[in-house]
Amino acid sequence: MHFAQIYTPGIAQCSYVIGSGKQCLVVDPVRNIEPYLAKAKEFNMEIVAVLETHLHADFVSGHMELAEKTGAKIYAPKTGNCNFPHHALADEEEFAIENLRFKMLETPGHTPDCTVTLVTDLERGEEPVMVFTGDTLLVGDVGRPDLFPNREEELAEKLFYSLKRLKELPDHIEVYPAHGMGSLCGRALSAKLWSTIGIERKQNSSLKHEDLNEFKKDLLTDIPAAPDHFTRCTEINRNGPVLIQDTLETRPLNAEEVASAIKEEGWSIIDVRTYHSFAAGHIPGSYSLSKYGNLPTFAGWVVPPEDNLILVMGHNEDLEKIKDAFYTVGLDNVAGYLEGSIESWINQGFDVGSVETISVHSLRDLMDKYSVLALDTRAKSEFKEAHIEGTENAPTPDMRHRYKEWDPEKPIIVFCNTSNRSMTAASLLKQNNFKRVFNALGGTTAWKAAGFPMQTGGEEQ
Repeated sequence: MHFAQIYTPGIAQCSYVIGSGKQCLVVDPVRNIEPYLAKAKEFNMEIVAVLETHLHADFVSGHMELAEKTGAKIYAPKTGNCNFPHHALADEEEFAIENLRFKMLETPGHTPDCTVTLVTDLERGEEPVMVFTGDTLLVGDVGRPDLFPNREEELAEKLFYSLKRLKELPDHIEVYPAHGMGSLCGRALSAKLWSTIGIERKQNSSLKHEDLNEFKKDLLTDIPAAPDHFTRCTEINRNGPVLIQDTLETRPLNAEEVASAIKEEGWSIIDVRTYHSFAAGHIPGSYSLSKYGNLPTFAGWVVPPEDNLILVMGHNEDLEKIKDAFYTVGLDNVAGYLEGSIESWINQGFDVGSVETISVHSLRDLMDKYSVLALDTRAKSEFKEAHIEGTENAPTPDMRHRYKEWDPEKPIIVFCNTSNRSMTAASLLKQNNFKRVFNALGGTTAWKAAGFPMQTGGEEQ
C-alpha cells in the first residue's frame, strides 16, 4: 500500500492519496489538484477514483477537476443527493481498488451526509487498518453540528450516535480526518493531523460523554462563528463545481480601466499586499485581505461572491497562488489585476486612501487619557480567553453590519493579534465612510510583549 496525507494551509485541510498496485484513490481533494497528480506520479499509479466523505462546507472540492483530468470515478454519500455523475454510496457499502477494500459508514452529525470510510489492506489481512473520518471525528474534537440553520439540536443528537458507532471500532485503527487545527469545522482541533481510535477514545472529550444531553450541551457551547461561504460551498460541491479552466479569464488592467470598472456596480477591489502597504496607500473602497493572513477564509467570508474581483498585488508572480486561494472558497470571478500595482494608480493621479497606524504604547496612552473606542477584532473565543481592559470585542467579519453602532465622525482604533485581521476590519470601516481609523500595530501580541496586562474573566493575566 502507498499512502500520503496532503495538507492545505489556510483552510487546514487534509486530503489523502492511497493506492495499491498501479491504481490509487484521492480522498477529499481541494480544487487545486496538482499535488494529487504529482503524488500519483511519484507512486507510479493511476488515479482511478475520488472519494468524498461529505459535502464540504469550508472549501470547494476538486472532485470534478480530478474526474475531468484523469477520468476517475467519483464516490460520494448517497445522502448527499449530488447532482453530478457519481457512484452514490449507501451505508456499509464496499468497493475495492486493487488490494484495498473500502467500506463506507454513514455518520451524520457535522452535516446530514457525513460519512467515514474504513480501509482494509488485503495484503496484510482481513481487518481494517485505518479510517478516513472526514469531519465526523477530528483529532481532539468532532465536527460542529450548527452549519444548517435550526438543525443544530437534531444534528448534535445524530452525531452522538454516530460517535458511538465509531467507538465500537478497535483501538489500533488509525484515524485520518479532513481537518486540523485552524479549521472552523470544529472548536478545539489538535495540531496533530492523525490519531488512532484508542487515543481518541481516551483523550477526546466529546467521545467520553455517555449522556446525550450532556454531550449536546458541551458540543453546542462556544461554537465559533461560521463564515458566509460555508453554505455556498456546500451547494457548489453538491452540484459539481465549474472547472477552473472555464472560470473568468484574469487579465492585466491599467489604472484607467480599474477606475472605470469601480464606477459600476458589481466590482470589488481586493488588496492582498501587506497590512502596512495597505495602510500607506490603497484604492479607496478596497478590501485589505493580505496574502500573509488567512486569505481564503476571510475572502470567502467578507467578499460579495457575485462581484467581479480586481486584485492589487505587490508582485505579479503571486497571481496564480492568489487566484487559487479565491477558487478554494468559490470566488471564481477574478476578472483582473492592477498592472503596475498601486504605484500605477498613484502615478495617474487618482485618489488614494490610507489607514493611520499607531503602536500599542500609543494605544495604551490614548485609552488612559481619552475616552476612545478600541475594538478587538479577534474571534469571541480569543477575546474571552484574554483581552485588553476597556476594549470591545467586534470580530472582523461583523464589521459589515456592526459599523452602524458607531459614529463615523469619531476616531476608532482596531487591533487583532498581529495586524492582518484588524486591517481587514479597518478597510470595512473605511468603506462605510469612517473618517479616522487607527490600526494598532502588532495587536495583542505586541501588547503582551511590551509587558502590558491582559484580562481574562476580569482578572489580570
